[in-house]
Amino acid sequence: MTMRGHDIPIRVTANMVHAMRTVLVWLAVLACLAPAALTAADEFTTDKPSPLKLARRGNEEATIVRFTGSARISGRFLAAWEVMNQTPRYLRVVFLPDDASTRLLPHAVGSASVKELLLSNNETAARLLLGPQAESLLAKEVLALEGEATVTIGDYRSVVDCDHRWYLARLIAVSRAAGTAVAAGEGARAGC
Repeated sequence: MTMRGHDIPIRVTANMVHAMRTVLVWLAVLACLAPAALTAADEFTTDKPSPLKLARRGNEEATIVRFTGSARISGRFLAAWEVMNQTPRYLRVVFLPDDASTRLLPHAVGSASVKELLLSNNETAARLLLGPQAESLLAKEVLALEGEATVTIGDYRSVVDCDHRWYLARLIAVSRAAGTAVAAGEGARAGC
């Protein structure tokens, strides 16, 4: 087989075709392995050294990333029932860390810092954050309460669901909680 380019004859041999195919196969293999070559530490960052450290990835879903350790953070919290068809269905407790605390929380590289942290132990978190006021919330007499607190969290996770990244943690302890009040209109939060 002979090709002409700029009037210079080029002879393509079987060895050249084999070599080109081999190079293409290796390029395809490298392209497939490139994302796996990224370490999980390259995927998350903090603005300040954090006590929350990336856990070893197991055979879990690729959409969940776990961190070990615990962190003491401050900010606002909201404990509210999600209302569906005018009925309180699901208790959601959300922690909104202050600026200093967001610097400690790992977040995906290229994305904004953590603005909302879902507390996975809802009832326990409500009881710890609200004290005696939690009973009226848990009895659904009040649909939402909010306040400020300094808390210790653990079991920190990043989860991708419904094309959105969520950050979750388990509330371990409350150092200070103050200023709880009924929050109007917060019980009807959207899901996916």
